[in-house]
Amino acid sequence: MEFLYSLISLRKLILAHNKIGGLFPSKELSVLCNLKSLDLSFNDLSGSLTTQGPFSLGNLTSLQTLDLSHNSLSGNIPEPLLARLSSLEHLSLCFNNFEGLFSLNILANQSKLKVLQIGHMSSKTFQVQTENIPWNASFQLEDLEIFSCKLNLPTRTFPSFLSSQNALRRVDLSEANLAGTFPNSFFMNKPRLKYMFLSKNSFVGSFELPVNQSQQMNQLYTLDISNNLIEGELPTNMGFFFPFLDYLDVSSNRFDGSIPSSIGEMSTLTVLDLSYNNFSGNVPKHFFKGCISLQSLLVDNNNFNGAFPSFVRSPNLTRITASRNNFEGQITEEMCELIRLLALDLSYNNFSGALPSCLNMPSAGLISLQGNSLTGTIPEAVGGLQSLMFLLLGGNQLQGQIPNQICQLKYLQILDLSQNNFTGSVPSCFNSTTFASGKQSLLFGFFFNPLLQLIIKGLSLSYNTELLEIITVLDLSSNQLTGEIPDQIGDLSGLHALNLSHNHLEGPIPTSFHNLQSIESMDLSNNSLSGEIPLQLEDLHYLSVFNVCYNNLSGKAPNQGQFGTFDESSYRGNQYLKWGNSNRGNATLLPPPPNLPSGGDNDDSVIDFTSFCWSSVASFVTVLLTFVTILWINPYWRRVWFYFMEELLFKCFGWFLEDAFY
Repeated sequence: MEFLYSLISLRKLILAHNKIGGLFPSKELSVLCNLKSLDLSFNDLSGSLTTQGPFSLGNLTSLQTLDLSHNSLSGNIPEPLLARLSSLEHLSLCFNNFEGLFSLNILANQSKLKVLQIGHMSSKTFQVQTENIPWNASFQLEDLEIFSCKLNLPTRTFPSFLSSQNALRRVDLSEANLAGTFPNSFFMNKPRLKYMFLSKNSFVGSFELPVNQSQQMNQLYTLDISNNLIEGELPTNMGFFFPFLDYLDVSSNRFDGSIPSSIGEMSTLTVLDLSYNNFSGNVPKHFFKGCISLQSLLVDNNNFNGAFPSFVRSPNLTRITASRNNFEGQITEEMCELIRLLALDLSYNNFSGALPSCLNMPSAGLISLQGNSLTGTIPEAVGGLQSLMFLLLGGNQLQGQIPNQICQLKYLQILDLSQNNFTGSVPSCFNSTTFASGKQSLLFGFFFNPLLQLIIKGLSLSYNTELLEIITVLDLSSNQLTGEIPDQIGDLSGLHALNLSHNHLEGPIPTSFHNLQSIESMDLSNNSLSGEIPLQLEDLHYLSVFNVCYNNLSGKAPNQGQFGTFDESSYRGNQYLKWGNSNRGNATLLPPPPNLPSGGDNDDSVIDFTSFCWSSVASFVTVLLTFVTILWINPYWRRVWFYFMEELLFKCFGWFLEDAFY
């Protein structure tokens, strides 16, 4: 950066979002004595900041904005340096490798400071301290972000200086290792507060709000207090106290009681996450009438019961997850009104009756109704779910034949119809779906992390996926299916897991299975298959779980490649099947177990596909919901988006928007 030597009158230097590497250019920057704004964020600068001497940022006494975030700077944050920068208004040092203890009282005399962003350091030794000695802040912050770090060890107390910070608009103390009683008093005298993040700490006690009606927080849009230890009931006056709340996340706490009726009056609420608590009672029938803007409702893993409320007045709903509660009754035709729905998860409840005959949800990517008591057949309208990627209906009492219309779901990636009463043959048309290619829809391609980890009966399998790839699973186990396995199943080259166990299938294992080049788990156990195991299956280099127990197979099992790792647990119960030493076992004449009754809960197969599919869907739902609410939930990507939009607006509309976000 030697060109800077000729720019001694420069007042603003913005080199953010480039690929600038090397050591931090203290020497070159030190000559810019008139500099007021320095933004080197989102680069790859390393080294430490010079504390003193002729080549120090301390020479830049006119500096108002210093943004060095998202680099690889290391060493201690030089407190004497910051003390000299008395004109600072915006200081951002987050997402670096700084070490040691940083005491916030060093900034006590920075009377102009409005934005302080510090946290999420790669170094495990980095700490922030606000309570080491008594001090009074001369500044009034608008944006405070101390996140993903260790704050105020060893006491872990909530920063006391915040009680006098009445100009705050954004506070992010998420994952800051804080503990103690939840800071209810903080909500007093914060009329400008818009965004509040206290998630992933260890706050205890109850969540209470002032009863004084004059203290209404009508500017607050986002409140995230998830992943703490807060208990008791939600305040009954939430709807009044936060009249314009857009996002509310109280998940993963210890709340109990019922949903306050005042929440149903939040007309601007778009995301409500009550999951993983101990809430009980009915969801109020009028709940959706007032929440006319609601898009995401998450109430998983609670103790709610009764009928699920009507959706008719919530046409904007894009996701509903209410798994693992005690809801009951039928899934009504009103579900077909939700034409914008992306994800529906009502699994592991007590729903009964038939599936809605319409299923007119063209945008739905996930439908999970497993673990209920649903009856009847799969309606032919299922073929209209053209965006569907995950269909999980296992663990019900569905019957009839598996409709060929399912094969019209060309983006289908996980199909779980296990533990039902389906009869007839295995459809041969699955080769028209994603199972054949392993490529997912462009519509959902950006919802997934590059690593998914699934648990299959104690065996942890990690899947590295490219942008357009995701796990594909076909599970038709524990039904009453008959006939031979179609040769076309061998065309599903993108399939990762296949489970046809506990049926009445007969005939040979198709030699076309050697085309299943992505297969990792294959369970054909507890059927009436005969003939030899095709030697061509030795070409399946990713196969890590293989189970053909309790069939009528004969001959000698393959012993090369992955088959050299399979032992008796893969072959037992086949009277005429043998395997050599390379298979680490001997023949067995154990009689087969009795067939499981339809809908049974026990499965002797090696692969627990209920866990497999549920883990897959949990990963999908988590990432999908994260994407939809990414500006609220994830601190890192929220900031990436925040800085990106700021830079974009600046480039488009000029320098006068520089401080618009603050």
